[in-house]
Amino acid sequence: AVVSTQSTGEKEIRVLSVTETGGVLDLWWREEGCLLAACASGELRVLQVDKDGALSESCVNSVSSNILLAVDGSTDTVVSSDTAGRIYSVNPDNWEISVTIDSAHGAQGWGAEVWGLALDKHDCNVVYSGGDDCLLKCHDLRAFHTVSTSRYHNMGVCCISPDPASPNQILSGSYDESVVEWDTRNFRQPLRTLSVGGGVWRIKRSPDNSHALVAGMHSGFHVVDLTEFTVTQTYTGHTSLAYGADWLDKGFVATCSFYDNLVNVWNSSEVSNEDIPNSAIL
Repeated sequence: AVVSTQSTGEKEIRVLSVTETGGVLDLWWREEGCLLAACASGELRVLQVDKDGALSESCVNSVSSNILLAVDGSTDTVVSSDTAGRIYSVNPDNWEISVTIDSAHGAQGWGAEVWGLALDKHDCNVVYSGGDDCLLKCHDLRAFHTVSTSRYHNMGVCCISPDPASPNQILSGSYDESVVEWDTRNFRQPLRTLSVGGGVWRIKRSPDNSHALVAGMHSGFHVVDLTEFTVTQTYTGHTSLAYGADWLDKGFVATCSFYDNLVNVWNSSEVSNEDIPNSAIL
C-alpha cells in the first residue's frame, strides 16, 4: 500500500489516505502532486496526491513479469529495474517501454537484483545502477549497453545518488557498510569513502545538497555532512532495520524501519534518541 501521512507536531503522525497497491519497493516524486510506485507485481503505479494529502491512482503500467525494485526519472524519462537484472526506460507520455537493458546485472543466464537505480541529473540518457552482484554500473540508454563498471564494492550495491549540482559526481551505498563518492569518469578509484557501520540501503540528499540522510540498516540513520564527508548525527530510535528515509522541511526528516512497520519524524540537527519523535505504526 501507499500511505499519505501528516506530522501533527504533537508527537503523532496522522494517516490521511491509503491506496492498496500490493508490495511497494520504491517511491519517486515525479513532480509536485505526482508519485510513482515500483511494485512487487512488476507494475509502475502513478498516484496523484491532492493538497489535502488524499491519494488517487491515475494509471497502472505493467513493466515486468518480475518484482520491480527501483524507480527514478526526470520530466521526459522514467527508469525502473527488477529482480531479474533488467533496467527499463519508460516514456511517461504513453507509459510504454522504450528501452530494455537485459542482463544489466548478473552473468551466464543469472540475473542479479538491481537494487539501486538513478538517472543522471544532467543527462537523461545516462543511468547508474547497483546490483546484488556487487557491481556499480553506468549505462547509456541510447546504446542499450553498459558504458563503465566499478568493482570497488565487495557486497551488493543498494543505492545511488547523483549530485544535482556537480556533473560526473555520484554517491553509492552498499551492504559493505560504505558510502562512496565517485567521479563517474573514473570508476577505478573513489574520491572519498565513509563507513557507517551498517549496510547502506538509502541515501537521500538534503534540499540544499549540503547533507545526506543515510539509512544504515543495523546501525540506524545517519546525517552526513557532504563537505567534510563525516557523520554529524546518528538516530537509533527504530527497533528494526533502518530502511526508508527522506527529507521534509526545516531540517526535519522521515524514516521508517523494516519489521516493526514504524515511521518516525525527527529533527536532523537536534537528534535525541531518548525523546520519542512523531511516530506511527503502519
